[in-house]
Amino acid sequence: MKRPVVDFSDEILIPDGDVGDFAVIACDQFSSRPEYWLELEKTMPSRSALELILPECFLSDAGARLEAVRTAARAMGDRFSAVKGAVLVTRDTAYGRTRKGLVASVELDCYDYADGNTAAIRASERTIAERIPPRVAIREAIDIELPHIMLLVDDPDGLMMKAAKSGIVRTLYDAELVGGGGRVKGELVDAADALGAAVDALIARSRQIYGTPLFALVGDGNHSLATAKYCAEHEPTAYNGRALVEIVDIYDEGIVFEPIHRLVRTDDPVMFVDSFRSAVKGEATARLFLPEPVEVKVPSDKVEAIKAIDGFCETFVKHFGGDIEYVHGADALKKDGHVGIEMRGIEKNEFFGAVVKHGVLPKKTFSMGEAEEKRYYIEARRIK
Repeated sequence: MKRPVVDFSDEILIPDGDVGDFAVIACDQFSSRPEYWLELEKTMPSRSALELILPECFLSDAGARLEAVRTAARAMGDRFSAVKGAVLVTRDTAYGRTRKGLVASVELDCYDYADGNTAAIRASERTIAERIPPRVAIREAIDIELPHIMLLVDDPDGLMMKAAKSGIVRTLYDAELVGGGGRVKGELVDAADALGAAVDALIARSRQIYGTPLFALVGDGNHSLATAKYCAEHEPTAYNGRALVEIVDIYDEGIVFEPIHRLVRTDDPVMFVDSFRSAVKGEATARLFLPEPVEVKVPSDKVEAIKAIDGFCETFVKHFGGDIEYVHGADALKKDGHVGIEMRGIEKNEFFGAVVKHGVLPKKTFSMGEAEEKRYYIEARRIK
């Protein structure tokens, strides 16, 4: 019998005590600010999630840190209590936004990150294979997974949230998060049948609207989900055929889609603009900043425009030197010695259609809120 896409009755591990003394932000955040993580190491209590992860800014020291992870994991056998069901997470961020999500485990056979795949759960951006091995090493070092994976569902009628709220059992945690993460509350949910019906309804809706049986797209943590799939395929256990994720409605008020702009360092901005106009064509208008603005033409399709702009920038830097930065906000585009390229962002109501049409999107196509709003490690799941 085929397993359902989502298991809403799986065993989930919750850290005992104050969750605020355990939770830390996703390992791929603040990768250029090691001081953020070094300060956490000084201030976080022992036996926290920080001891079980490898922040990406420390990948060059992976060997020593992995050994420390193994040691910490051996001392955390009694750190968690098990519950069965799903967890309704309410997150109030420091930016005045509230996001609701549902933590449950998904079947990895239903997920794929290859371009053009038709799986029920799909990557939305390109997966970089080189980022998987360090995460494999972490999973091999401990017996649990701590997810920062966020799946987005196209659920304008709020079917999943309605089903989840109907089955709230009790509060599991309610705590302040470190590092400007805001406040988080988790409630145990027992509503597997209603939630399963909501999943089926969303897949049926996708067939009708997009012509494909799509349940969710990965919004954050795709490399972690790809790592889980790799481990399930290469070293299967009785537990690791599923992965723990947080499922969020793309229309949730706490989900903010913002464009990621390009900033190219160059000694000859005028040549850059002239070359851009020769190489990139289209019917839509975009602005380059030198730092004063000039208008150029780009493809009207937003994804095709990103591909064309990125292809040009990478070729230009390869031949003439410089580098490419990915920045947020129009003010960051006005920098001497650079050309800023203002990108047109993909809106929420365009996102699923864009992935169905184009397959996985180019890297840095969109951003979901600020770094401090990303998922924190709280819930865990046994994988061995």
